[in-house]
Amino acid sequence: MSQYAAEVKQIIKSQKFVQLTANYCPDCVYANNIWQKFGVLNKILQFEIGGFDRATQQKYRDAFEQVTGSRNLPTIFVDGKVWGTEHDLHKYERKGTLQAELKKIGLI
Repeated sequence: MSQYAAEVKQIIKSQKFVQLTANYCPDCVYANNIWQKFGVLNKILQFEIGGFDRATQQKYRDAFEQVTGSRNLPTIFVDGKVWGTEHDLHKYERKGTLQAELKKIGLI
């Protein structure tokens, strides 16, 4: 296991809520706007890869895929497992169930 994969394992186990994110990613901005809307942004560990060079970003994304099966920006983890992406947030918003889904996972 690479040092990146070992770090990723530790990161997703260290907090109940973790988001793989990048400051240049519009989908990540959308997700963070959702968290702000519900007042829970501070409850989610943001693993920000946007400040790394491209090679390091790829190593982290590869490590997230190796450890969790997802390299998508953003990916939201709950209790060390993939909960969803921005697609899920959009889906829950369209269905009107976003607040209920966030309650289910204990975020609100």
